[in-house]
Amino acid sequence: MAPKKKPAKMANRNIGQAAIKDDGDRYAVVGTDGKPVYPGGGVTLDEARRLGTSLVAAAGVARLEGDGTLTPGRITLAGEFEAATPA
Repeated sequence: MAPKKKPAKMANRNIGQAAIKDDGDRYAVVGTDGKPVYPGGGVTLDEARRLGTSLVAAAGVARLEGDGTLTPGRITLAGEFEAATPA
């Protein structure tokens, strides 16, 4: 009689991904020139992170303000948007 096979282990797809907090603001994926690389009226912060890693090699994230301007920044380890400080 053959030994019983063990079921295959499934990979955990959420390893290494911090929980991104949805703060209600809209965000854009921007290229190195600061221009949006994804059209539309903005996406959630988590979606901006996902799109930024899949659309272009060097992408950033910017908050879409009410007047249509973009505030560049980054996603912190805590999963929150942090505006970039001017140099």
